[in-house]
Formats: sequence, C-alpha cells, structure tokens
Amino acid sequence: MKNTNGFDLGPCGGGNEFMATAYLARWAGPISASDDPYSASSTSSPSNLPVQKHVQDVFFIPDRASSSDNNNIKTAVETYGAVYTQMYIAGGYPAQFNKATNAYYYPKAVQANHGVAIVGWDDNFNRNNFVSGSQPRGNGAFIVKNSWGTNWGEQGYFYVSYYDADIGKNNAVFTAQPTTNYDNIYQYDPLGLTREFGQGSSAWGANVFTAQANENLTAVSFYTLSLNAPYEVYVFTDPTAGPINASGSVAHVTGSTALPGYHTVPLASGVPLRAGERFAVVVKFTTTGSETPVPVEAPVSNYSSQARADPGESYYHADSGTWSTGSTWTDMTSYNANTSICIKAFTMNLGQQSTQLSLSASTGTPSVGQSVAFTATLKSGSTPLSGKPVTIYHYANGIRYNDVTNKNTDANGQVTAAASFGYAAPRKYYAIFGGDNAYQAAISSVLTVNVR
Repeated sequence: MKNTNGFDLGPCGGGNEFMATAYLARWAGPISASDDPYSASSTSSPSNLPVQKHVQDVFFIPDRASSSDNNNIKTAVETYGAVYTQMYIAGGYPAQFNKATNAYYYPKAVQANHGVAIVGWDDNFNRNNFVSGSQPRGNGAFIVKNSWGTNWGEQGYFYVSYYDADIGKNNAVFTAQPTTNYDNIYQYDPLGLTREFGQGSSAWGANVFTAQANENLTAVSFYTLSLNAPYEVYVFTDPTAGPINASGSVAHVTGSTALPGYHTVPLASGVPLRAGERFAVVVKFTTTGSETPVPVEAPVSNYSSQARADPGESYYHADSGTWSTGSTWTDMTSYNANTSICIKAFTMNLGQQSTQLSLSASTGTPSVGQSVAFTATLKSGSTPLSGKPVTIYHYANGIRYNDVTNKNTDANGQVTAAASFGYAAPRKYYAIFGGDNAYQAAISSVLTVNVR
C-alpha cells in the first residue's frame, strides 16, 4: 500500500484512513505480505499481485470526546475486530514509554503522527504502570498493535492510557469479504474521497458507466459523511438525459447508514446488462451539520493531484425535495475539472448470451432477372443486437458465394443484401454470426429461393 496507493505522498511519507480506504475499495489490495514483504527503503512493488479480499465497507468511528468516551471503540473491536486510529509518538518516545510494562502515555493534545490498531482494552490497567512522574490520572488502557515488528514492545503490542490526549481520533474499521462476492467493479474514483461537494444538506449525485460484457448489476457503493445518514439509490439503463432515462428506473433501494464511511449496498434484485449498454447509478446524499454532502474525488495539491475525470461520467443535481425525469443534471467537470463523484458499481458475469438469427426474402419465387431483398435479423431474446458482424451467403452448384460479408447490424439488429439471378434454379441462403465475448454464435435456418 505504501508504494502503490496513488497519492502524492511518497513511500513512508504518511497516510490516513481515507488513503487506505481508497486503495482497498478500488480492489488494489489487500495482498499477501509474503508476495510483497515490507521494506522501509523500497519505493516500488511487483504488479498484478493477487488480491486476497474485497473490502466493501469501511466504518469511520467517531473521535473520543474524553478519556472515558471509549464505548464506540470497544463496540467496534467486539463487532468487527481491529480499529485503526492515530496517535502521537514523541520524538524521544522512550521518555513516555515504560519498557518494563510496555505502557505509553502522552498528556498533550498535538497533531497525530503515527497510525496503529486498537485490538483490545484493559479497564483495570494500573496507572502506576506508566512512566514515573508522567502518569495518567486514572487506570485503564487500550491494547494496541504497532507496526514496528515483533521485537518491539510485547511482541509488537503495547498499552496506551485512556488518558492519552491524542489516541482515539480519525478511527476506522476495515471489513473484508471473499473475492468471489463480485466479478467486476466500475468506478471513476481510485483515490476515493478527497473533498466534499454540495449546496445544501441533501443533494443528488450520479455516475454513468458502460457494461464491458453481459453482466448482472447486484450492488453499488458510496461514502456517507455523518451519523445515521439516509440514502436513496436508483439505477437507470440506457440513460438519455445525463444519468436519467425518461422510461424510469430499473432498480430502487433506500436505507440509512449508522456510521459514516464507505458502504456497499446490495440491490433488491440484479439488473441484467448487455455488453456495451450504458447504465447509471443515482444516489441521494444527506448529511447532518454540513452543506456539502456529496463525496468526490478531486485534485488536491500535494495530496491527490493525479485525480482525473472526463465529461459524461459524473453528474450532480441540487436537492429540491425531488426531481423529475426531465430535470437538468450538471456534469461534475463543469463545476471542477477532474472531479468525479465517489459511486461504484459491482457486477457478476453472465457469460455469453444466447442469440437467434433469422433470414427472410422479399419473395421466395422470383423470376429470372428479378431483384430480391434479403434481411437477416439478429436478436438476443427479444432484444435486437446492433453493431454485430453478420454474413449473408448462398450456394449455387455446390459453391458458396457471399452476398455481404461481416456487415454490422443496424439499430434494429438487421443486415440487408440484394441479389438477382441469371437462370432458373433453386438457391439455398443462410446468414451467420460468428459470436463474440458477450454473445453466442448463430446461424439461420436455410432459406430456399426458387428462381423461375
């Protein structure tokens, strides 16, 4: 992560929970430590290492308000496991660290400079276990996993007093799922949440994607920025006005998130997508105590300057209580260059779709010299397939002749050809589609034309 996070900060140049969330949420990691062992001096990592888990939800735990405000962190540890947090390690930290008891306490509120993981607690950890002359007011400590190896502390672990002035801020919990949960991810925000945008406590954001194959859209993800944040999600296929199609949405789900963070929301039922089909995910964002509810990836100097976006990807609509299918949506790049809304989509592969290819003629019994129009129609179910190469051919005296070769179907899934004949005889006509990654090959039934 330190070498491949994509941010401006160099390896071992610092980080935070947002950078880690962006790296994990885009499925760049986690990878196995044995595949890329940690080295403080390295500045590059091997490419295409297998990802071990999919991180679909990250919960941002509220900061501690006091030395006794520990229940949120304790509940998160009990429910999910380790809690990422930040603390301050003084330059001469041995003065605050009791090596005999592996206990640390810093009484002054300063800028955090170190990331650790809270893995447990001991409410009765004695205040006298801390450095004499610099002891906290009362008992109690978090059990913390450090990142300095097993030769430090108690096999890499140590105690931090509840009364430490800096621990327990910028907290996050990272959850993981098997990599079989989804096959594909669609996204424009590899750097994740870098800024917030909006013009009120609620606003709409949308991303338009193009399906790369025949897939089933089963979940979407986004960030929420406050406690108990409600959301609304709509999915549109073949959007015609920004992210909207006047025929209406094909999926709709509502809910709320107890904690701010990055969240994946499954759809009530999957949305089948054809290869090349455009689809839009529309989300209503709501925050408490903020006028900027929409999470965006945007360039920030010395942090996320590599953020990029193109027109036609992300759209914004101010919340007016509701919106109609005729509403005007504004492209995010017209507000801020290289700015994308943090919405992702997740799909499962459907494999090749079956196809049907039919062939018809304007007449089946033409006279010699009469022109005949042939029409091949390619469909998948009831859906015409456009832009697919179809060949129409016939046999005469045992020899194959192509009337049209790999001509792309039109919007109706059709290819046409015209022919006339110099002598009376039956001709056997066929149409063929060779198939592609999304659609199975197909051949029409024989069409016999009896020339009189």
